[in-house]
Amino acid sequence: MKLFSQLFDQNLILTSLNCTTKYQFFEQISLFLVEQGYVTEDFKEALLKREEKYPTGLRTEPYHVAIPHTDPEKIIKPFIAVIRPKQKIEFFEMGTDDKIVSAQLIFVLGLKRSEAQAPLLQKLIDLFMNKKVMEQLIEEEDKRQILSILETNIA
Repeated sequence: MKLFSQLFDQNLILTSLNCTTKYQFFEQISLFLVEQGYVTEDFKEALLKREEKYPTGLRTEPYHVAIPHTDPEKIIKPFIAVIRPKQKIEFFEMGTDDKIVSAQLIFVLGLKRSEAQAPLLQKLIDLFMNKKVMEQLIEEEDKRQILSILETNIA
């Protein structure tokens, strides 16, 4: 999948982001992505608004995940950032406004509209359901190895 190398970069893999709430997370990741030239200055505000209307927590086993994202207009360069915060971060479960998901991995999706999105999203969901692979992503410290694990299971 050519799309993999266009979206994933080891510089967008953060293995110990220190934040305790999704608001702190949105603040830190937005600042980082603006500095890296991936998103517009108003990305954080758009991310927050979208998350309030359409929660992005996924109750996948054995590890919960969140896939925050926003409108394509806020994306300068398409990307998928992979973040493993130091501690679980609470998101509302997708499709609800009252069920909490404690995400251990967060995939920030910075995608533009394209027909390639559906197969990519399906591959991500399959990845989230693979206990062995998720354990590797939770435990691995080396960003190159994490990228390799992702490539093997997505590309």
